[in-house]
Amino acid sequence: MTQISRSADPPFDVVVVGSGIAGLSCASLLAEAGQRVLMLEASDVPGGRARSWADPATGDSVDIGPHVLLNKYPNMLAMLERLGTSDQVCWQTEELLTVLDKHRHIRFKVGGLPAPLHYMRNLPQVLPSVPLRRLLSNVPLAWRTMRSSPSELMALDDRTGRQYLLDNGVSPSFIDWFWASASMAILNLPVEQCSAASLMRLLAQGLGHNDLAFGFPKVGLSDLYAWPAIRCLERHGGEVRFSCAAAGLHRRDDIVAGVTLADGTVIPASAVVLAVPPTSISGLLPEEHPLVAVAGRFEPSPYISCYLWFDRALTTARFWARPWSPESLNTDFYDLANIRPSLPGAGAMIATNIIWSHRTAGLSDQAIIEATIGEIGDFVPEVHQARLVASSVHHIPMSIPCARPGVETARPATRLEKGVFLAGDWVDTGLPFCMESATRAGALAAEAILADQGKLVRLAHPTPVPGGLTKLVRKRDDGAGF
Repeated sequence: MTQISRSADPPFDVVVVGSGIAGLSCASLLAEAGQRVLMLEASDVPGGRARSWADPATGDSVDIGPHVLLNKYPNMLAMLERLGTSDQVCWQTEELLTVLDKHRHIRFKVGGLPAPLHYMRNLPQVLPSVPLRRLLSNVPLAWRTMRSSPSELMALDDRTGRQYLLDNGVSPSFIDWFWASASMAILNLPVEQCSAASLMRLLAQGLGHNDLAFGFPKVGLSDLYAWPAIRCLERHGGEVRFSCAAAGLHRRDDIVAGVTLADGTVIPASAVVLAVPPTSISGLLPEEHPLVAVAGRFEPSPYISCYLWFDRALTTARFWARPWSPESLNTDFYDLANIRPSLPGAGAMIATNIIWSHRTAGLSDQAIIEATIGEIGDFVPEVHQARLVASSVHHIPMSIPCARPGVETARPATRLEKGVFLAGDWVDTGLPFCMESATRAGALAAEAILADQGKLVRLAHPTPVPGGLTKLVRKRDDGAGF
């Protein structure tokens, strides 16, 4: 028999299912706006796909995998400001990133000339690796992208990134050198499989900003935003229940009136926010619901993250990358000893990412560790004289959804039906799948809920608008995002 929660539980205005970035963004904003919010989380900790914990061997805080912030993430940065943790980000302002290319260190910098001319300062470093004619093969593509409106870029969603690059005259060797790495690093998908719309929207942003900067959390992700958001929610009268799985929506007279828990208990509420990844939708909605079929199109992109502790300092670099190659494993490397002040200063703590980790099938964790040390040694040869003190290998089934052709145009709207809202990086936010998309999705859901109550407030920050010369030539339309 269904048990409707009454006396044991106060009535709630909103039930938020899921305590990842999107759910925490939405719940904390609603609680601050005076809503009575209940958050349900199936696991025993918040954070979802961006959380951290204490490593059992060393006691150091480790993330599920290294995450990078961007200074063009206005929603995520605003959330950290609200939570009081914005000072816990280490910004890399001297250079954008260092790429190891055939044992050469290419240090990419931004700034100086107006966008997109700011990239010209990197030519002296790039030309030894890439002939000028191959670089120039990108000029027609860049010009076309700069002039395209958001809807024109979205119309490319039926093509793969590689095919679109070839159709626009980009050198195949340059695609292999640069675009394959860009697609893997940002979209977590090979360039021959990704949506051209996803890839070109990223290019439009890259061409439109000459002040991009990466930021690295000085603390674990759970301490950066997850637990602070829980405290914010509770401080404003909200409630969170861990190890409490939602089993579906509760309907009364065919209208959603709350959430049903796994034990059959019903939690009444005026609005429900499903802040879960697409892989969880089928467990919350009837099989015949249209969103179940849509969510099934969002394939997870798996990755593996290694955390390696060494007995000595190895480099002063915070972050470096290597071009994508199917013959190698890792794409990006972080020496957390140079990022997190709380870590002991005696040794190195290097975290790495193996994106699109299908190619590790059959490899043991020990084999992955040995290969990773070898790849670290390409950048820091001294690692071969260091002693490995501890190691941890995290296998993560989903980093973000795969941005395959057709997926961008399939992303659902915030409002699912009367009283039901969606939040997550996969919702139509005008952004690629990332932490900023998840944060903005939560804010959009909170906005919509308050709007239904007649409270018109702006909580979500708009997506970044390309500037520089791009701003002068870019077409405008009513398309969302970039």
